[in-house]
Amino acid sequence: MFRTIVLALAATTALASASTAELRDTAKKLSAEHKDAVVWLSVLAKTSMSADGDVPAQIKSALAAQEKEEKSEVTGTIIDASGLIVTALGGLDKSSMVDGQTVNTPMGPIKLKSNSEIKEVKVITADGSEVPADLVLKDEDLGLAFIKVRMDSEEAKGIEFKAINLADSAKGEVLDECIALGRLDESLNREASLLTTEISGITTRPRTFYRVATDAIGCPIYLANGKLLGVSVLRNPKGNSSRTGQIQISPVILPAADIAKVAAQAKDAKPAEPAKAEEKPAEEKPAEEKAGE
Repeated sequence: MFRTIVLALAATTALASASTAELRDTAKKLSAEHKDAVVWLSVLAKTSMSADGDVPAQIKSALAAQEKEEKSEVTGTIIDASGLIVTALGGLDKSSMVDGQTVNTPMGPIKLKSNSEIKEVKVITADGSEVPADLVLKDEDLGLAFIKVRMDSEEAKGIEFKAINLADSAKGEVLDECIALGRLDESLNREASLLTTEISGITTRPRTFYRVATDAIGCPIYLANGKLLGVSVLRNPKGNSSRTGQIQISPVILPAADIAKVAAQAKDAKPAEPAKAEEKPAEEKPAEEKAGE
């Protein structure tokens, strides 16, 4: 009897090991094929904050002091060889995670308003080259931002962009094994990264999101069969008041099919024109100057 149990356990262990080895082989193959589709984006943005309604001067002042212009980086995924990239809106535009949120303060709850002006975007390729790009489309409901490389720029000459295929996708189930592609930061030479994980939960309302443990925001997540599950984005409940006074943000996986629908629009979208300053009317000359002319 004991020998039978030992043999059964050995067989189970061997099967598990084989499955793990197969998953690792798939992960390595996916990385070899698609690692160059994961890139870093350097973003220069000016962010401002305020609050709705009549709020104390102290809070107004504190929020106004948050206005700043700074550079940040976020990972993104190339989805078309023409240089179209998708990323998490919350990683690119920090204000999208704050705007409309209600938070508790010692002086009572306040509803935050925030806005970011994206002044510059550059794509950092696998070899470290920086190529100018533009933000062409945002989808706040899905938490997506689409970036288009300026293919006519000097920096883009000779560069071939390798894209993942959004159409080669499949749905997932709870506890399905997953493979997360990513890219390490500058301190680790921006090398490609891999993580094996699983789907821990699925949300179906108001739309489908997969809960997968990954730190690769804006990057592709694949199933063990090699099919694309989706791309990781940041999700927050708009207008939700946190008991702790802190904004709740959750990384989730948006299905590839949902991304593909918006990507079709983004492919033909143009970057927004910068706002033009209003022309001031010419100042009226004093009467004495007119008389002397």
